[in-house]
This record gives sequence, structure tokens and C-alpha cells, in this order.
Amino acid sequence: MREALLEVLVDPISKTPLDVEAREYGAGHHIVEGILRGPGGRTYVIRNGIPRLVLTVDHDQRRTGDSFRFKWQQRSTYDTPHMHRVVQDWLAPRYGFRNLEEMRGFFGSRRLILDAGCGSGFSSSFWMDPAWRTEGAPQWFGAELSEAIDVAQERLGHIAGTHFIQTDILQLPFRLNTFDTIYSEGVLHHTPSTELALKSLICHLEPGGQVLFYVYRKKGPIREFADDHVRAILSEFEPQDAWARLRPLTALARALSNSGAEVEVPEDIPYLGIKAGRYEVQRLLYWHFAKLYWNDNLSFEENNHVNFDWYHPRYAHRHTEAEIRRWCEECCLSIIHFDEQESGFTVRAEAARG
Repeated sequence: MREALLEVLVDPISKTPLDVEAREYGAGHHIVEGILRGPGGRTYVIRNGIPRLVLTVDHDQRRTGDSFRFKWQQRSTYDTPHMHRVVQDWLAPRYGFRNLEEMRGFFGSRRLILDAGCGSGFSSSFWMDPAWRTEGAPQWFGAELSEAIDVAQERLGHIAGTHFIQTDILQLPFRLNTFDTIYSEGVLHHTPSTELALKSLICHLEPGGQVLFYVYRKKGPIREFADDHVRAILSEFEPQDAWARLRPLTALARALSNSGAEVEVPEDIPYLGIKAGRYEVQRLLYWHFAKLYWNDNLSFEENNHVNFDWYHPRYAHRHTEAEIRRWCEECCLSIIHFDEQESGFTVRAEAARG
């Protein structure tokens, strides 16, 4: 833990400063082991150089965290050249950037960046290469509920100006109005309330700051029912067991894709959310009946990883455009860019300047 982190770190309940008791220092005078002390006798451990300030007692949130801890530790199923190409093609345009280079330049020009729900640091790693800080000296703060924060530190900790905190984004341990940029890629919907999670973040955004986030979109009624049905079953299993139980679903997705079959939907079916047109059968089932993800450019286990990411977390809320625009209005956010896809909504917005 870099001591500079204490400039923005506070007790997550009282929002008052914390006292640090360092028990072991590492290279560069970083605190490796120690204790943070808050009011009322509250203490938080610093372990492996990371302050651990998770207070949540929500059982389903903890189970969701366990799911992501497991997922982000499976680096062989997502940290691969093929998966990198898939993410690169998808990430920057959704946020209104022409390419990763432009996205890197944006973040490189910022001052204090919070990656809210950073996981293993995978998403940020696409724009946070050694050159991203050339336009200034931004500080990056990765906040993550699960022990995936240790993977993030392993991935990004060598970069100057990076900080890692294990915490719940509904109980953030930062001073209010601290960050000029908050980035949350596919995280808010994995909390007890997507709306409250967004509003929790905005409290920590300074006037005129920008927030960038992605949330799931509500699908058609059959897909919604099927997804909830499968999730209710699989989320009861430990991550490794659920991973194994998802392989038959992934195998079906592969078989459907390999069939090459197509079908013509002659007319719109609005009550099922299906528009007229010609579809590959696998994609028709994927978007409207159940998430059966398959990409021929990925290995079987990489595809299974994507299905696990969807089906195992207890919390995975889906939303409408109207909901998201209402939340932004209530948070006094001016939308700069709004991207709508079948999978979800990506928003880049600016906080009111006061």
C-alpha cells in the first residue's frame, strides 16, 4: 500500500480519517502488512499491501463476490490473445472513443481515476499500458469486493500511481467528491441495487468529473425467465462446480453454432421482443431464449468462462434505457455518450459543476 493512498482513504462508515499502524514495509516504503484504525474501535487489516475494508453483510453480495474471485483467478480462460482481441474490438467504441489509443489518451489526461469493481484489472489494462500516463500523472484506484484485487495488483501494481483496495462500492472508503473520473465496466448490476450503486459512486465524483459505466439491458420475457431460472440453480453451487455444470450449456451453444442453420422470422413478435428478419438459429436462441454464448475464435473453456460470468453471480440485474436515463437525471449527470446494444447500455456522463 502506497502511503499516498491515505490522502483519500477514510473510514467507510463515518467518512473520517484513518490512522495507520504499519507492521511490515516493502520496497519503496510501501506498507505490506498493518492495521487501519477508525472511530469506535473499528479496525481494517492491510494484507499483501492491500487495505481490506469490506463491511457488507449481504449474503448474496458475498456469494457474488465469491463468483468473481473464482472467475478472475482463471486467467487461462480470459487473459489470452483471442479474448484480448474480442474485448479490444468491443470496449472503446461503446464509450464513444474511436479506438483504444483515444481511450488511453482520455484516461491519461485525467487526475484521479476510480475503477469501481476493477476485478483483476483486466478492463483497465487495455488502456493502462506504460505510455498511458505521458500526458500527466494520473492516479488510478482499483476498488474490488473480492480477492480478485490481488490479481489486479499482480497485473498492474508495477505501474506507478496505482492503488488497490478491497471494498464494497456501496460502502466506499474514500472522501466525497474526490475523483475526477469514475470507471465501472459491467459492475453496478452485480450489486444489491444498480441504482444505489451508481448513486454511491456519484457521491465520490467531483463537480465536472466524468463517470463511465456499462450495465446489462433487460431482454425479452422468455430470455429473462430462462436466465433467472438457470441462475437460481447454478448460483447455489460453489464456483468450480457451477463451472463444470455449465459445460453442457456451452456444448449446446457450440452445436447450434456449428449447425449453421438459419431461420426467417416473417413478422415482428413484439410480445417476445423478436423482430422480423433472418437469423442464425444460435443467435436467435441466444438473444431471445437463453444465453448460449459461443464464439468460434475462442476455446471451449473461454466460451464457458463467458457463460459462467453471466449465470453464476447471484446479482445480475437488467435494466431499461428509461431507468438509466432517469438515474442520470437524478444524479445531475449530463450524458456525453449513450451506447445501446442488445447486451446492455454504456454511458459516459459529466457531473454538474455546482
